[in-house]
Amino acid sequence: MATINDKAKQTILLQGGRLIDPQLNLDEPGDVLIKEGRIAAIGAILAQEASEVFPAKGLIICPGLVDMHVHFRSPGEEQKEDLASGSAAAAAGGFTAVACEPNTHPILDSGVMVRQLIEKANLQSHIYLYVKGCLTLAGQGDAVVDVAEMKAYGACALSSDGDPVEDPAVMKTALAECRKHGLLPTLHEEASGRLPLTENSHLREPELVRRDVLLAAENRSPVHFSHISTVAAVETIRLAKLHGMAISAEVTPHHLSLCAEDAPFGNANFKVNPPLRSRTDREAMKKALATGIIDCIATDHAPHTPDEKAAGYEAAPFGVIGLETSLGVVLTELYHTGMMSLQQIITAMSVKPRKLLSLPEVQLAEGFPADITLFDPDLEWPVDPQRFHSKGRNCPFAGRLLKGRPIATIVAGRFAMKEGEIL
Repeated sequence: MATINDKAKQTILLQGGRLIDPQLNLDEPGDVLIKEGRIAAIGAILAQEASEVFPAKGLIICPGLVDMHVHFRSPGEEQKEDLASGSAAAAAGGFTAVACEPNTHPILDSGVMVRQLIEKANLQSHIYLYVKGCLTLAGQGDAVVDVAEMKAYGACALSSDGDPVEDPAVMKTALAECRKHGLLPTLHEEASGRLPLTENSHLREPELVRRDVLLAAENRSPVHFSHISTVAAVETIRLAKLHGMAISAEVTPHHLSLCAEDAPFGNANFKVNPPLRSRTDREAMKKALATGIIDCIATDHAPHTPDEKAAGYEAAPFGVIGLETSLGVVLTELYHTGMMSLQQIITAMSVKPRKLLSLPEVQLAEGFPADITLFDPDLEWPVDPQRFHSKGRNCPFAGRLLKGRPIATIVAGRFAMKEGEIL
């Protein structure tokens, strides 16, 4: 974890907002007083108690958003994104914490490499930055990493992102080791990102999810499935949960809001793995999230250079960016359509990812860390990737009008973002 070194000295009053914390069954108007990086008081508070008063009328105040699946491309591909630009994009999107995937160059397959990235993030990140280790050596799927070392050196989870683990014996060992040492395995159950998509690529996700649910049942191992996108995979997860298994899953904003028919022919900014699916799949993802079969929302923020994405659809790499549009897309597609309440959305974007990764607890209550997101659920704004803080411009929502936007992000009692400006 990247610690926030400059401890806040200001006393900040968030005045007149709507406080929502599903953990406390809290949904009421009120103020939040922040002192020395923590919440000092909740309720009706006099302005003279604070050195800075932030007017929050019309804004939602909630525990800080967490994205448990991002690619900040460090080490090795900082021309696409680096820790400073990626964390700035996260802060702009209302996120107080993110977890970085390990398929970097070189791949993060040792505890030492994980620790080095954490230490680098301490100096460069605008928010809390957590790091996942790779589940297998070099990401090849042939041998499991030293899970005990990964845990000791600060990995928040282990991931197979980029390529699935094809060998069931290796996966069985990986699940057993993760259970033994208390690290969550987050699994990429898709066709390899190194290979072109084929007409049968859509079958890989449900096949691998089914296999790994069965392996998890043998070991009684917790398992988390990354960026679920198909009806069949959701059904397997539903049945596993029905039987009391410790199974969790995430879905991306683009799989909640887009389908294959929405992608302009040949536009590589819509090329992503897993690919955009059918309308039926998309609607199933919404329903599964709203009913709790899918636990949380994660962006799979995957920046690439404009030149790479302009190389032609077949040659272009997989991936879209999502940190700066995530909340807006989710509010537009799910809240303003009546599919989910604000409490449900905050649970999926803050409470559950924090619990899944065993991150420090954050609540809108006295004494807790002041890691807070403020957003306007009704503010309309046009998506212009050229104005993003991320280096990436590969955004499938360019030109769309979204309803709902982060207004401020507070990390460890200080503003990381205020009204669009990174501080």
